[in-house]
Amino acid sequence: MLLVAPHLAAAPKIDFNRDIRPILSDRCFACHGPDDGKRMANLRLDTREGAFAERKGYAIVKPGDARASRLFERIATDKPALRMPPAHSAATPALSAEQVELIRRWIDEGAAWGTHWAYTPPTRPALPRVQRENRVRNPIDAFVLARLEQEGVEPSPAADKATLLRRVSFDLTGLPPSPEELDAFLRDRSDDAYEKAVERLLLSPHYGERMAMQWLDLARYADTHGYHIDSHRDMWHWRDWLISVFNRNLPFDRFTVEQLAGDLLPEPSQEQLIATGFNRNHMINFEGGAIPEEYHAEYVADRVEVTSTVWMGMTMGCARCHDHKYDPIRQKDFYSFFAFFNTVPEKGLDGRTGNAEPFLQLPSYAQKQRLDEVTRLLKQKEEAFPEKEVEAAMAEWEKQRLDTLPAPPRDGLLAHYELDATLADTSGHYRHGRAVRGEVVFGGGIAGGSASLSGETHASFPSAAPIATDKPFTIAFWNRAAGKPIEQVILHKVEDAATRRGFEFGQDEFIPLPELKRGVRFFFRLTHRSPDSAISLRTRERFFSGDWHHAAIVYDGSGRAAGVQLYLNGKLREVEVLADSLSGPVESAAPLETGNKQIASPYKGNLDDYRFYGRVLAPAEIEQLAVHEPIRVALYSGGKRSKEEQDRLRAYFLERDAPEHLRAAHAELLELRAEKKALDRDIPTTMVMAEMEKPRDTFVLMRGDYRSHGEKVTPEVPAALPPLPAGAPRNRLGLAQWLVDPRHPLTARVAVNRYWEMYFGTGLVETSEDFGSQGAPPSHPELLDWLATEFVRTGWDVKAMQRLIVTSATYRQASRVTPQLLERDPRNRLLARGPRFRLPAEVVRDNALAVSGLLNSQLGGPSVFPYQPPNVWEEIAYGDVFSAQTYSQSHGADLYRRSLYTFWKRTAPPPAMMTFDAPDREKCTARRSRTNTPLQALVLLNDPTYVEAARALAGGMIHHGGRDPGQRIRYAYKRVLARAPHSKEVQVLRDLAERQQAEYRKSPELARDLLGVGETEADRGVRPDELAAWTVVASTILNLDEAISKE
Repeated sequence: MLLVAPHLAAAPKIDFNRDIRPILSDRCFACHGPDDGKRMANLRLDTREGAFAERKGYAIVKPGDARASRLFERIATDKPALRMPPAHSAATPALSAEQVELIRRWIDEGAAWGTHWAYTPPTRPALPRVQRENRVRNPIDAFVLARLEQEGVEPSPAADKATLLRRVSFDLTGLPPSPEELDAFLRDRSDDAYEKAVERLLLSPHYGERMAMQWLDLARYADTHGYHIDSHRDMWHWRDWLISVFNRNLPFDRFTVEQLAGDLLPEPSQEQLIATGFNRNHMINFEGGAIPEEYHAEYVADRVEVTSTVWMGMTMGCARCHDHKYDPIRQKDFYSFFAFFNTVPEKGLDGRTGNAEPFLQLPSYAQKQRLDEVTRLLKQKEEAFPEKEVEAAMAEWEKQRLDTLPAPPRDGLLAHYELDATLADTSGHYRHGRAVRGEVVFGGGIAGGSASLSGETHASFPSAAPIATDKPFTIAFWNRAAGKPIEQVILHKVEDAATRRGFEFGQDEFIPLPELKRGVRFFFRLTHRSPDSAISLRTRERFFSGDWHHAAIVYDGSGRAAGVQLYLNGKLREVEVLADSLSGPVESAAPLETGNKQIASPYKGNLDDYRFYGRVLAPAEIEQLAVHEPIRVALYSGGKRSKEEQDRLRAYFLERDAPEHLRAAHAELLELRAEKKALDRDIPTTMVMAEMEKPRDTFVLMRGDYRSHGEKVTPEVPAALPPLPAGAPRNRLGLAQWLVDPRHPLTARVAVNRYWEMYFGTGLVETSEDFGSQGAPPSHPELLDWLATEFVRTGWDVKAMQRLIVTSATYRQASRVTPQLLERDPRNRLLARGPRFRLPAEVVRDNALAVSGLLNSQLGGPSVFPYQPPNVWEEIAYGDVFSAQTYSQSHGADLYRRSLYTFWKRTAPPPAMMTFDAPDREKCTARRSRTNTPLQALVLLNDPTYVEAARALAGGMIHHGGRDPGQRIRYAYKRVLARAPHSKEVQVLRDLAERQQAEYRKSPELARDLLGVGETEADRGVRPDELAAWTVVASTILNLDEAISKE
């Protein structure tokens, strides 16, 4: 109401949108608004028809007669039982006396109704006449000055040149002016000196970086997927595109179309496809127990909410579960909008190993050349491969080979479970197994059938593994895991869970491998008493979980880890010894088991052809079991072979027994396929949008529940807004064209308001995320509409709009707050002074790096990992199973890259930037909060980036300021604050330097500690006590409120 009261005094007639709608929205719409499901008394006050309706002999609102209007009667009554809003309503407090009086005056003046201002297309207002035309530099000033003259408030004088250059440099590039740029600007006495500086900044490559910072928040950009695993993704190519198009000044209408529907343009370029990554920046889940359909609905709903917020300032997410309570957005509107984004060929659970489909490969020129060549060669070789000759040769080979393959070794065989269809022991010792809990299901295996275990099955094989510390043995079997990504014991013979006496064989947690499969290591433990008397080892190599693997454990009876060999798929594997302290018997009365919950998490997967030998098998014998035996079984099975068996037989033949020319041709194919796979793996990707050939059906989801389908809907825009342009396709391209149609009431307003917010700290509409009924009305509605129409008139020229704002006299005012302005307009909503507020988190850090000379100004590229407190990621990590779980700090120049290139992990964003109010980017952030806390000072004092920057700045002070402390301080002030220090400031800092240097002379170890922070080496040409003292002075200057604020 701050801005309303004076205006009312000057213009007594009530304006519905300015004065009345906010009251109705705050106090009435929750029960008498657009939401059909929650509406009370069948009364709507958000529409003219509802408010002016006649109801059983009385009027809700009778224009010209408040006393005859039931609305006024109910809000003005002194009877609590009749008063509206109800006295018991905590959500909607009673109206104030001033609000009741406003509604009375409105009704008595005729109850003029108006559509909500934001839903009416902007019209270009005439420039208002002002008394002091000499204060008007461009049309912005006419609107602002007219309001100030109306309010009787004086504008502020222009800021001094140095302050103005520092302000506009931060606003257009996010960096301070260099001393050379400042000197050149101060020397330039021409009338257009400032305009020339603005042009230079708009042409700077750092302009694109500054503009991108705000858009990264809107786009919820991050380098990880989010949710609890929060592993990495690669979307930095989209960030590079964003910076590039801001620098190229891509018109905002094309900027919109390419991000929302670049893939639907005719013959889209690679850049236009990359642009669509905007709507793939949402979080993605792949947790084991998650439901794909649920998360797919989340992704699509996120796109609805982000698109409506970013381009329209609408809170469409409030209509996901029911009709919007305050704005004319039905739940059906939400899901009709949802239908535009429900056509992406994506999975509900994806991204386990990086980017989720669909994604775009971005090969380098060399990679593309080689990939094209390999693809061509592979196609050529596959077409030329003599398939018929292979079939004939293989048929002949099968007849001959059937009699030549040796049977597997029988000597020393104490147990053999073929597991084809039963748990019978076929070794001749008849120690048959049994299912203790659950059911063993038999299906296809590697050598005939196999036993399939559900994860709840407990099977026991009595005396099938008579192990002892001093007796050799060999255990061999096939396994294929299908369980969750956790450590699983596949087979165990353990009688006590506490001591774990006996043996265990299993696989550890998986990690993603480049081939998009799960990599596991196999382990073996032989234990007397855990953990101090045991042998424990695991393979160094990782294997694809989900594939069949033949495991053979060979133990020589020595009681030492060196006496254990692990074979996987017929080959001896290098192992990592985790324990080698076995000092007692390992004999166990327990049977061989799988799935005993008392001992280990039940195994989920398949087992086949288990054998136990009471001796050490030779390598050739193990090869026989792993390589030849499945072939022998397949040969005997004849026409009953599975496709898997036939493929295995064919590969065996072509790799070992085929004629030489067929073996060579097959080897060449394998080599080309492997190279293509490696090339595909190494080529970087970025996630993009794409369209399904057949769109999914879209339904209203009742209460927002993905399982509860209501009415079927098709792509459509909200009914309260203009329809799609004639002839526009009903897809994302049509939606994008609709958004940038000049008749759209919201897009241009929202965009220019966001630019205004970037420069002045608050938008003309303060709630830049909400232009609806619950949002704030514009402080200068005519100026907002003029800017919106000007934006469209200039062809959506983004740089032209920035130029217009920063060259206005309004922007160029001094930011000093006089006592009169503080009393009249403490938040500067009248714009009687220039902007002053703390720099954004990224700019606070970039400023310190820039003024210290440490900044690496390289543009673009992958994200980097600057200094961060230890264990921030590790506290929430999922072990070493997934990527982005352990923070690996960058080194060298990458430590000093600009902050927008910092790797952004959603569940643990960069803590120093979070302290300065950066968002976590789990969702779209249209407006950052701005806080002041002691933690911010602690970051500036202690974070290695700022300590190192202070030391580098101190080195410059010493070298450029000579022996004169005053000159040193003046050097720092010019670099950091773009001004000269006052004499009192010089004296305070000189005294600080003297005190600190005396302290460091007495305690040189403190100086060493301070100078040892960070990777850059301290200047050896300066005494440690002197450099440390001036580092403290530099840190003090960097900590000034003025240093981290835009003046």
